[in-house]
Amino acid sequence: MKINVWKTILIVCCILGIAGLSQTTAGELAKEEQVTAGAGGPDGPMQGRGHFEMSPEQIDHMLAELKEKNPQKADELTKLRKEDPNAFRIEIRNVMREQFMSRMHEQKGEPQGKHQGPTGQPGMQGPGMEFMQKMQEKGEEFMKCLKENYPDEAAKLEQLKKENHEQFMRAMMIAGKKYGRICEAAKDDPNLVKVLKQQLELREKRSELLKQIRGTTDEKKKKELTSQLEQIVSQQFDLIVKRKEMTYEDLSKKLADLQKEVSQKKAEVEKWKGKDFKNQRVKERTNELLSEKEKFEWDN
Repeated sequence: MKINVWKTILIVCCILGIAGLSQTTAGELAKEEQVTAGAGGPDGPMQGRGHFEMSPEQIDHMLAELKEKNPQKADELTKLRKEDPNAFRIEIRNVMREQFMSRMHEQKGEPQGKHQGPTGQPGMQGPGMEFMQKMQEKGEEFMKCLKENYPDEAAKLEQLKKENHEQFMRAMMIAGKKYGRICEAAKDDPNLVKVLKQQLELREKRSELLKQIRGTTDEKKKKELTSQLEQIVSQQFDLIVKRKEMTYEDLSKKLADLQKEVSQKKAEVEKWKGKDFKNQRVKERTNELLSEKEKFEWDN
């Protein structure tokens, strides 16, 4: 089964790319509740806000690796890169797919170089493969986070991975958008994790209330549901304010530490400006220079 490398990369990008604090105006409150939707075809990199595209440096690495294995193919791609960027992107994806498939075969214990790809060459190594390995590690970190915070979701994904890898890829992208910020915060900010979890819970309640409001024609029921929705939005607002308070407290602590360091450096500068201090250090250094002798190098 062929595995689309771009989807694998996108999973990690979705996990890492959802971050930042929202503002407190009505429009910005709406932004806080938005989850960036994925777009693009299954075989290409995603472009636009929140989407992934290989950098020129990463492409250069890929071409450098290919040149070692297949100079003719590398030259063709280099020429194509200048003449037809769209066609080049399609071809470079094939190279990326080959590297990823090679990596998968290595993990299964197959002999190095057994897998042959579009280039007709053994699986390549180097910076490009290191990049792919890091992407895979990020995905594994995300799954570990899910197991710790949302074990039911993690179990569903693990089962789906066994049954249908293509559907697993799509499910991972959705999970990355939904839980990505929580897993990033889990690394070093447990208090923020609590707030983000509450925000996620409120978003889900809000979505369910909106669904019920739009699906009923009973005006009395609609009024009750609308009242509940206002309460949810009010709680969401409170959580945004809570996050801003946490940010303020964190910045205040950093500022206090910086002010302390500034005071220490200022005292140090004043000390070094003293004439006696300077004379003492100059004499010490002069004596060191005069007393230096040729050292025997034991290790040579």
